[in-house]
Amino acid sequence: MPSRNRWFFSSAVFVLMLSGTGAFAEESQFENSIGMTFHKIAAGAFQMGEEPSVPLEGLGGPEFSPNGDPDERPVRSVSLSEFFLSESEVTVEQYREFRPGYQDAGKYSPYLSGISWEDAQAFCEWLSEKEDKTYRLPTEAEWEFACRAGTDTPFSSGNQPPDPETANPLGIRNMQTGVAEWCLDWYGPYASSNEKDPTGPEKGLVRVVRGGTVQDDSAYSEAGGVQPYFRRSANRAGAPADFRGQHTIGFRVVQAAYPETPQRPQEIPFVQQCVKEGGLPIEAGPDLGKPFFRVRKALPIPPENVEEEAIQACGLPQGILGHNHCPGLTVCSNGDLLAMFFSSSRSHKAEYWPNVGLIATRLRFGAEEWDPPSPFFDIPDINDQSVLLWNDNGKIWMFWGGIGLSDVPFKWCVSSDHGSTWSPMRLPFQVGRIGGYTPQPISSAFRDEDGAIYFAMDGLGAHSFLWKSEDEGTTWSDTGGRTGGRHTVFVPLKDGSVVGMGGKSSDINGFMPKSITKDWGKYYGIKKTNFPALASNQRPSFIRLASGRLLFAGDYQNFHGKKPEGVTENGSYVALSDDEGETWTIKKIDAAQPHESKAIPLSEEWAHNGHPHATLGYSVARQSPNGMIHLLTTMNHPCLHFEFNEAWVLGKGEASTSEGSADRTIERIEQHANGTTRAKWSGEIGNDGIFRLNGAEKWSYPDGTLQYEVHWTNGRKTGVEAYWDREGKKSWEWDYASDGKSIWKQWWPNGKMKSESTWIDGACEGVATLWDVDGVEQSRVTFHHGFLSDD
Repeated sequence: MPSRNRWFFSSAVFVLMLSGTGAFAEESQFENSIGMTFHKIAAGAFQMGEEPSVPLEGLGGPEFSPNGDPDERPVRSVSLSEFFLSESEVTVEQYREFRPGYQDAGKYSPYLSGISWEDAQAFCEWLSEKEDKTYRLPTEAEWEFACRAGTDTPFSSGNQPPDPETANPLGIRNMQTGVAEWCLDWYGPYASSNEKDPTGPEKGLVRVVRGGTVQDDSAYSEAGGVQPYFRRSANRAGAPADFRGQHTIGFRVVQAAYPETPQRPQEIPFVQQCVKEGGLPIEAGPDLGKPFFRVRKALPIPPENVEEEAIQACGLPQGILGHNHCPGLTVCSNGDLLAMFFSSSRSHKAEYWPNVGLIATRLRFGAEEWDPPSPFFDIPDINDQSVLLWNDNGKIWMFWGGIGLSDVPFKWCVSSDHGSTWSPMRLPFQVGRIGGYTPQPISSAFRDEDGAIYFAMDGLGAHSFLWKSEDEGTTWSDTGGRTGGRHTVFVPLKDGSVVGMGGKSSDINGFMPKSITKDWGKYYGIKKTNFPALASNQRPSFIRLASGRLLFAGDYQNFHGKKPEGVTENGSYVALSDDEGETWTIKKIDAAQPHESKAIPLSEEWAHNGHPHATLGYSVARQSPNGMIHLLTTMNHPCLHFEFNEAWVLGKGEASTSEGSADRTIERIEQHANGTTRAKWSGEIGNDGIFRLNGAEKWSYPDGTLQYEVHWTNGRKTGVEAYWDREGKKSWEWDYASDGKSIWKQWWPNGKMKSESTWIDGACEGVATLWDVDGVEQSRVTFHHGFLSDD
């Protein structure tokens, strides 16, 4: 591809040669060497994004988002330099000039579809070399500017999309019909201020897609990418840069220099920041010979089980919704717990909608409470769900699913620094015969004696199976067999076989089945267990402990309250086995809570024929190096985190949760690669064996600018906790009072107040206020126990 300097030089010479006739200055369109027609888009400015006041009913959008998506805001003024844009999308024949013999799926003939961003970029580079001028993909701002063509309605044609092949006022066709289109930018939140020739963030998970989305109109989705809602001028979608196959994305081309505007720094959620590298006494913990049990709230209220209005009003960021489910959990090698949930709207129909994304929270080692949740990964307008987290000797593997990406059963990436940074998202290269599946990873992953990786996924109906990779994720194969239940959880046994327990939607005389394979998933024998069968809204947990025992957790009754004859208990339990699952010691979890539908009226639609007893919902279990077992639940109000040891399950006396006095102090300093101080923190190991953060903790950027500070007292935050951006501007703070109240404040990048809310015991309480970027009050509401109050 020609360099930017070369492009400017040749263009300047061309202008000088033709300036006497004005030919270049007056040229409004041209046709290039492969028959592509380009129209000049004059420099100008427009309001980019969609205000929530625009009526969007009847366009097939999500029922819970009738006023556009949150990522279309804030609306701000964007000015653009002149560029030339192709009148239509690249056709199959034009692409074959670049790659002769290319076979297209033919869904949008004559226009190209099923192409990756990487292939679109390669085409632009080839065309640039061929014609000695710069061709590229349009930036997201250029795309919307040309699509709007001077209009401020949902479509260039008004409130309904134009007819196919109908040009807009700028002479451009098919931007809101036909294929969706790749843009140049990484996807990320909009800037809060006006911009000139914006180029998006410097990094991201996916590239921007405009003019539609790739989530198909499947049985799970009542509003896939074929709906007009997703073709609005302001609608934002995205997909992995290497996504190719039977999908709906094509592209059109810009002829212009690359914008000179620097890309914005990527916005990193706090769950990935200020993560301690090491030096923590991760094996410190309570005496494993004495019972220990405690329970924490894993998520606050909001967002748990409330409507979007309340989530926005308390100041939580876009991407966090009210139904947080199907958790992934891992213990990082620095001792932190990292949990992820898919986040959807409250409707029971919403789990498969395109706005479902992933959120994450972290329980930092030595802290008593989980961090507030952060938006994590989200492919915009694509369903993301069902996270599996697995610590593979220091490398964290993250597998997740979600419908909508055709022929993509899962996505994955890895982290080697406790979830602080992640590799690029990858799509699996599948080999061999692939059987039927539902794109939902479960919670089990492990290696065999030869080092091959296995992880569990739902099959079709009441079945599950194992994926296998023998080359560290380069290729993946379906092991072939199917278990006797959905959401089956697996553990390799000492005799070389693998056992899968449950998980739901099937039974043998009312009891849960177990599936045993002696050939690593090719064939399963099905037997009855002594545990009650499970149903909707339930997923058991199953892991091997460091002691060699097996741990299993579930409910005594299914979602409808049914249980087999002879089972007299109700609620939830955890069980231990010393003989590879032949016999079990079972302990009822008295602290477990009922299904959320019994706790709050808002969730009644989830109840069906529910029951009043406790449930673990979808659970996941992991064990820390200090021997503590962590069990995470969902479908309660809110999600819960149980921490306990084997002695508690075995009933060896009363459980302890008491705090001990200091026995040993630990102080640490971490440094950046340039030698400047990165972090200072301290903590104490009490005479009860538990490590708790104590004293001041301070983090700095590589140039020495303050990034974050907090003060700890016995593992709890006290005083003021605050975070600053790289320019030294305070982004947010929490002020923790001695009476249990905490005040959360956030600021816009221009220094004006963005939000303020008060919290007590994990719930928003009292007045919460929002301001826009100019300091104008937008919302002032009152909360009571996390819910909007009528007072």
